[in-house]
Amino acid sequence: MDVWPGNCHEQAGTALEKKGKGKAKDKRVEEPWRYPSLDHGTIGAASLRKAHYKSRKHYSWTFAAEASFEFKLVPSDAPHEVFPPTRPKPLHAPKLTLPQRAEQGAQFLRTYYPDVEIPGWLIRDEITDDARINWAFKQHDPFAGNMVDVTSFHVAKKDYAYLTFPMGETRCQLNMSPLVVHSKTKVELKATATPIHTFDTPIQQILASPHTDEVGKSKTAPMLGVRTMGHVTFMRVKVARTTHTIEIEPLITVQRADIGDRRAVDLTFFPLNTAVGYVANEVGSVFRCRASESSTIVEQVRIADSSQPVFCRIAAHETREKVAAILDAKAAMLDLRAGKQSYDLFTAPRPGVKLTSIEMPSDEDHMVRLASTDEILWLDERYMQRPLFAVKHGREFDLTLRTQTHDLTHSPLTFLTSRRNSLVTVYDVSRDSENLVHMYGSPYALPPLVRPDGPHSGFAFYQQPSLVGSKHISLLQLSERGGLSLLNLDHISADATPPETSIEHRRYQWTPEVHQLGKEADAKRIGGGPLAGRVHSVVDMRPAYQRLFMIRKDKSLTMQSNAVDDTLEQMPRYWQDPGAPTEHVLTTFDVAIRAGDEPTDVSRNDWFTGSSLDSAAGYRALQKGRIPKEQLARRAPWHLEISPFIRRKVPEFDKDPQTTMENLARYDVADDPRRPAESYRRETEARSQLALDLSLACDVYSTNRPSRHVLAPPNGSANLDDDMLSISLSTQAMSLGELEPPPVQFGFLRPIRKVPQWDDSKDADGEVRHENEGIARLGTPLGVRLLLQEWEVGTDPYEYVYRDPYDDSAAEPATAPRRLAKEPAGKEPPEQSRVPPQVHTQRPPAVASSVHHGPPAIASSQPVSTRRPLMAARSEDALAPRRPPTTGSQPADPWTAPPSSQDVPFASTQVLPGPHGGRSTVARKKPGKKRLGGF
Repeated sequence: MDVWPGNCHEQAGTALEKKGKGKAKDKRVEEPWRYPSLDHGTIGAASLRKAHYKSRKHYSWTFAAEASFEFKLVPSDAPHEVFPPTRPKPLHAPKLTLPQRAEQGAQFLRTYYPDVEIPGWLIRDEITDDARINWAFKQHDPFAGNMVDVTSFHVAKKDYAYLTFPMGETRCQLNMSPLVVHSKTKVELKATATPIHTFDTPIQQILASPHTDEVGKSKTAPMLGVRTMGHVTFMRVKVARTTHTIEIEPLITVQRADIGDRRAVDLTFFPLNTAVGYVANEVGSVFRCRASESSTIVEQVRIADSSQPVFCRIAAHETREKVAAILDAKAAMLDLRAGKQSYDLFTAPRPGVKLTSIEMPSDEDHMVRLASTDEILWLDERYMQRPLFAVKHGREFDLTLRTQTHDLTHSPLTFLTSRRNSLVTVYDVSRDSENLVHMYGSPYALPPLVRPDGPHSGFAFYQQPSLVGSKHISLLQLSERGGLSLLNLDHISADATPPETSIEHRRYQWTPEVHQLGKEADAKRIGGGPLAGRVHSVVDMRPAYQRLFMIRKDKSLTMQSNAVDDTLEQMPRYWQDPGAPTEHVLTTFDVAIRAGDEPTDVSRNDWFTGSSLDSAAGYRALQKGRIPKEQLARRAPWHLEISPFIRRKVPEFDKDPQTTMENLARYDVADDPRRPAESYRRETEARSQLALDLSLACDVYSTNRPSRHVLAPPNGSANLDDDMLSISLSTQAMSLGELEPPPVQFGFLRPIRKVPQWDDSKDADGEVRHENEGIARLGTPLGVRLLLQEWEVGTDPYEYVYRDPYDDSAAEPATAPRRLAKEPAGKEPPEQSRVPPQVHTQRPPAVASSVHHGPPAIASSQPVSTRRPLMAARSEDALAPRRPPTTGSQPADPWTAPPSSQDVPFASTQVLPGPHGGRSTVARKKPGKKRLGGF
């Protein structure tokens, strides 16, 4: 066997060892060249061969890709629609995002099932999982197979062929319509409207046995295998010798329980024995099914390597009892002649590549066709470890790719098909006289039968068995709706002129019953139920897009300069304008947009609205330093410069506008001679606009200076509610009752809440809001007020020390705590920062304990507090004897347990202050510092 020269030795390492320095350590060792792999536009492998010229021997170069193109396939007539669709048109749901679908699902449940309480997060998670599963099945359905095939046989010196395909709304009905040959060149389908068999579940794959000779004289009979969602059925096709009518007889039924409680993914036949079939399940196990007169035997011939699902396809040899199986990226061979032996054939050389189909060879050429997601390989069955030839098909990752080989003009042609589209590519690859594999001509595509970019249910090729190797072949395609299209092809010389054909689909003359099937399918609609009544609106945003981006109405430079001059003149006097809106802090950009004219395109966000400075004249004013930032800063009550923060987020920003423009040039589009001048102009305008916006955002102004004191209302008068609150707190402080912290009052940053419509004076949180006044009080929870009263506004949060209010014996810290923030070198802290501020703490209210009995406290290694907790006087305490003090591990002040409730005539209701009632406490370690975040 001759092959193309190459290096087939494997290398153990994938990279050179890193020794020393330099570029050698970064080199990557590529995989060895094992077999010629042709790509579009390459010559592939080459070799020297002996040639004879004028009785002299010399050598000449021969290439794997030969330029000779002797024959080509052309359509002899236009595609025909030979069977009408029997399924209704698909329901096209609008494309919605996951949040929109979740909202519609929740609205549906509230409308039709108001008594069911389902949280929104559960609906969103279910819809997300459903979308993920649908997307995964759309990319690859491991159970999808070819659903159309041709079964042919020879009876009474005549060949008969029937096209087998599913029909009906659910694809549960099996149809067998005869194929009629006219003048050995054209094939027509005589459509029948009555199905020959009906299954319980939808059909997923149909496979017919090869052509059968002399049906009836021997035990041979055409076989048909049908895989549905529930089971796999092998059927025998019976042919009447007188009327030549056909019937089917179920021979073997393989249930899910027979194949390891797994679903079947593929099936095949052993051609020399009509009672043998093979089934593969989803984990890669292969089963042999045999039927006898008494029973059916299903035995496992290959055990799966793991329990995880894999992509599995199988194919049987034509003359020997051998089965080839592909499992993801590996191909294995099962030789059943001498036991259940299995050995590996081929493994994809690159990661991420998976095998999709395999064709077993014939006894003539011994060639195995193997299709993968990357290329098509030709191998010799006598030495499968090294492929003879490969061609890159250039298609995207697709696990439905399948190859079929047929002989035309005594040369094999390989057809590559897919379930995702109608593209059929023809590869003319065969051996020459010296057994070297060549590809003659470039691959080419056949005319589409249906939609080129639409998915379908499978292809079927038919060639008369008596005319194998002739110039005629027919291609049939089954659409997703169940319609059939037929295209007759001729293999003619490349120099011949192809016949003129129309590209329009034509229909055959159907019977009234077949016509009725098509009408009923067109009239049916998939019922969406209540979901079909969803209402949505479509808004055409094209006019707005055209106005904003396509139709540019630029002002003249003179008008831009006048508008910029007016804005720059009004900006310094902005703080003297009594009617200027100052509801929040402003930047220079906000001042510019308020000082200029009213913008024409108003947006909800001022940053996207733009001002008069947003022009070429505004950038020139920035370059010349005409924007009055210093005047605005001097006249503003409060000013802050935040350019370091902007530079931290945008490193290209600089105080010099020209430097900012140069730094932003790194984001320009690559130069191209085809770029128009408008592109360069808009690119420069965008950079100047961004530099201007960054410069206008560097300064922040405010009409109110931040202070630790509560700001007075705008009218300057004190609020009566605040005075009454102060008097109430003073009276409560002098009383013996529990002290409650005052409400939280806000100073510089003040929250604004909308008043509910049902109440004109107060909202849900107890906020009192008057017209033209701020919020006087905010009803915050008690825990928040207790936390905030520990910290005085304006103090350093790093010097705050938490003290347990229940531990009265805790000593005051002798020295100031260590500062967490490191002071700059050579700079002494100010005098007021050296001494920690006095923290006024207040004992929190007593917490009632519902536990009356508890175990005695166990002394720890820490000193016990010398202060005895206050014990309440109870009548039952006088009856309890006092225990003598104990030493050692017992506490110095034991807990006096009260008598049981069985001895006391009434239950005790006395509650002592503190979290543990009257139990003695053990001194804790001095707590560490805690950082307090506040307002």
